[in-house]
Amino acid sequence: MFLLFGLLTAISFGVADFLAGLVGRRMSPLTLVLYSQSIGAVVITVLAIGLAGRPGASELAWGSAAGAVLGLGFILYYRALANGTMGVIAAVTGVWTAVAPLVIGLSLGERPSAVALMGIGLVVVAIALVSGGAKPDEQETPQESEHYAGGTRGHLRQRGFLACDSGILQASVAGLWLGLFFVFLDQPQSDSPLWPAAAATVASALAVAVLIPALRPSLKIPVKSLWVVGAVGLCQTLGTLTFVIAAREGMLSVVAVAGALTPIPTAILAFLILRERATLLQLTGIVAALAGIMMMMQA
Repeated sequence: MFLLFGLLTAISFGVADFLAGLVGRRMSPLTLVLYSQSIGAVVITVLAIGLAGRPGASELAWGSAAGAVLGLGFILYYRALANGTMGVIAAVTGVWTAVAPLVIGLSLGERPSAVALMGIGLVVVAIALVSGGAKPDEQETPQESEHYAGGTRGHLRQRGFLACDSGILQASVAGLWLGLFFVFLDQPQSDSPLWPAAAATVASALAVAVLIPALRPSLKIPVKSLWVVGAVGLCQTLGTLTFVIAAREGMLSVVAVAGALTPIPTAILAFLILRERATLLQLTGIVAALAGIMMMMQA
């Protein structure tokens, strides 16, 4: 059952990424993250207050830490996208997001079966194949990539914020931070998953809000995009909640890798809705992911 909730995490975040991609060129991604996470924070906090009683210190502390690294991971990820090729950056970030909690889980004494470990390895490869398998003419141009960064690239460079010349290094660090999001959410011991999820969502919105004055993106949102922004926030919040549920029942090294399969549902939605043609690498990655998931069930 825990693997199912891990996969629901990937589906939720994957749908959110797909929807975010539909409106990503109409607004600053930082603005999108700020508003979507704020919407999700309001919804999940109301649910937590009504259904989960009083929160414990551990729930709030670990949830807040998870949300903070999630927000900062988004910032660095967008910085990397502004400096490199989208497919490569997405692949590197995706792999590190999966590998970081895997290594930490194993170091903490988790011991998945040999078959499950092979499945985990196959899934990590699948993430790289699907993320980096877009056709060259479907990759963003430097101008598009700068627009995707929401106009923040110049501010980042001028102010030296997170300054680093290597997009690959930035993508790797972003992946590590996003991986730590899963690690931190795995820590709180609570009767209800609602408060850790609520704390994480609120903290991620605050982490981005604190940086808005320094990065100065446009805070305008087209009216016709409001429902998409809300849907992104709800999907991200649902993904956070399902991961907390999965982490309570299963091993971090397995659950987090399942949750990092985000590029798979995003790619499938692009194939089905936007009629994008899948490359051989992407199709290979999807097949590898399915095989890896089957093997991970033997954990």
